[in-house]
Amino acid sequence: MTVFYSPAPRPDDEADRQRAVDHSGFLRAGGDPALADIVREAAELFGTPMAAISIVDHDRQWFPAEFGIGASETPRAASFCAHAMLDADRTMSVPDAAADERFAGNPLVLSGPLIQYYTGTPLIADDGQPLGALCVLGRVRGPMPTDAQIQALAMLARRAINRAAALR
Repeated sequence: MTVFYSPAPRPDDEADRQRAVDHSGFLRAGGDPALADIVREAAELFGTPMAAISIVDHDRQWFPAEFGIGASETPRAASFCAHAMLDADRTMSVPDAAADERFAGNPLVLSGPLIQYYTGTPLIADDGQPLGALCVLGRVRGPMPTDAQIQALAMLARRAINRAAALR
C-alpha cells in the first residue's frame, strides 16, 4: 500500500504573509534563551519529548528555538505547522499522525524525528498574518489536549510573538 501526505496549501496572500515573517524578528532570533525557555515550558506542559517555535518561511520551516528535535529546519512541504497556522483561531491537534491522511506518509512521521503526536497553536503577527506555530511533538500517540493546555500554549505563543518583536 502506498501512503501519501498532503502539504499545506499556501495562503492566497502568501507574499504579504512572507513579508510579515521577514519583519517579525523570528528569522534573527536563533539561539535566543527566552525563546528556548518557551519551547521547554511547552514540552513540560504537554509531557512531550519535543517542542518548537516553527516559522514557515519560503520553502522551509525554521526553528529559532527547538527542544528535542535536533534540527534547525525541515522542508515546508513536510510541515505540520504550515497546516496549523492556517486557522488563526484554533489549536490543531493530531493525536495519531500515522492514522491522519494529511500526515500518514509524511517523512517526519516515517523517519526522523518519527512524529506520532502533534499539537500546535498559530503564531500570528500583529497584522493578522500567520507566521508559523508553537508546537509540541511526541513519538507515540497522545490524547487530545485539555482546554487548560490549549490556553497555556496560546499564552506561550503570545510570549514568543512579543519576544520576537523585541528582537527586531
